[in-house]
Amino acid sequence: MRPGSTKARAAGLMAVLLLVLLPLFPALASEYDATRPENLGNRNLRASSAIVIEQLSGQVLYEKNADEMRPPASTTKVLTALLALTMGEQDDLVTVSANAASMPEDASRLGLKEGEQVRLGDLIRATMVQSGNDGAIAIAEHLMGSEAAFVALMNEAAARYGCTRTHFTNAHGYHDDNHLSTARDLALIAREAMQNAEFREIALLTSFTLPQTNLTEARRFNNRALAFLQDGEENNHFYRYATGIKTGQHSLAGDCFVGSATKDGIQLISVVLNSGSTDKWRDTRRLMEYGFSQYESVTVAQLYLENPKVINISGFAQEDPDLGRLELNLRKLDPLANDALVAPKGSLEEQMKVYNTRTQVEYSRTLEAPVTAGEVMGTLTYTPLSPGAEPVVYELLAGRSIERRASIAPTLDEIRAYTAADPNPFPRFSLEFLIIILLPVIAVVVISQLLFKLITRKRKPRVKQKLEYKTRYYR
Repeated sequence: MRPGSTKARAAGLMAVLLLVLLPLFPALASEYDATRPENLGNRNLRASSAIVIEQLSGQVLYEKNADEMRPPASTTKVLTALLALTMGEQDDLVTVSANAASMPEDASRLGLKEGEQVRLGDLIRATMVQSGNDGAIAIAEHLMGSEAAFVALMNEAAARYGCTRTHFTNAHGYHDDNHLSTARDLALIAREAMQNAEFREIALLTSFTLPQTNLTEARRFNNRALAFLQDGEENNHFYRYATGIKTGQHSLAGDCFVGSATKDGIQLISVVLNSGSTDKWRDTRRLMEYGFSQYESVTVAQLYLENPKVINISGFAQEDPDLGRLELNLRKLDPLANDALVAPKGSLEEQMKVYNTRTQVEYSRTLEAPVTAGEVMGTLTYTPLSPGAEPVVYELLAGRSIERRASIAPTLDEIRAYTAADPNPFPRFSLEFLIIILLPVIAVVVISQLLFKLITRKRKPRVKQKLEYKTRYYR
């Protein structure tokens, strides 16, 4: 046997062995590079199912087994809270039933007691933060009379949001073989929920104190997602762009998390199902970073600088170098207002199209000299695409001063300013002043003369015509 053939066989054997071992060691197959988040692969995620979408459009950016039906655990409570916020009155008193108070020992609970009365708004917040199953049942029974009726409503709502593979059997997510959903469907529910302002506020709570009730002292709860939402010296899982939403966990579902994050106006929603206790944070971070890498954000102010507004000022001085052309600067009235336009990378034209169709200019003064640098000439208003978002208003400021041409007659404002500054309370005597004073008198005299002539004019007597009868003869 030739030595070359032995080496070839050894190399072939090593290659086969490597192919066999690679699936057992995912890190060897595809090492994740945090500096290149766009290179995310399924092997870089511990979760069995995962997805990340852009919140505003709902566009799917990355998915892994997103349509596999799995137990959603307590991420179920996202829909429970959303329906409670839209159906109930926050100040309603919820009376806890024996059914709600009798949760199994292994279930997550608020510790509610039969007959306890809790304000609905407080109960929703405590249920989301602590993930209390007893709170979810109390909410369901209060709104629909029974948990079963509320669950039927949950399934109807999920279908209305576009969920096709979701079937809930309870309001809290405690395991049931028929209580199933998918990463895609849970993302759709979360997207709907994040359009509700109250839900967004609740989703970001790191803790909540349930006030004293008729049966129990005040109780304080910490969010199960505290490691992801709150910064700390020993917290290695904190994600500074995170804005919520809800954890879930039981032995058959594994660790689950429905998350949301915002960066430079880009809003994302992610879902991981059947991950690990800390892996769910790592998976979520990688999904979010991938999503952010697919989009770019540009502000209205940045787009304005691409083509700033230029106006023509009338009455400019003859020596004006730009012949009255005035470029306007932009200043946002509310520095914290979100004016980001988000679009897939490389689509500046789309952003510019949105900018052109959703901005409106209104001038607050006449466009004539004189103009002072920094003077407010008008406003530019941008109306965001996000439902319910407040318009963002900017002031349009003069970029330079423009003097007025000396030969032009004074404006009304200039006359008022001149008069106000004049120490003489009476107008100065001049030919123009004399004409102004005499002109009404002359007009009255002329009109009086015309009227007098019309009234006293003699009319000529009308000559009466004699009537004569003539006889006509016909042949």
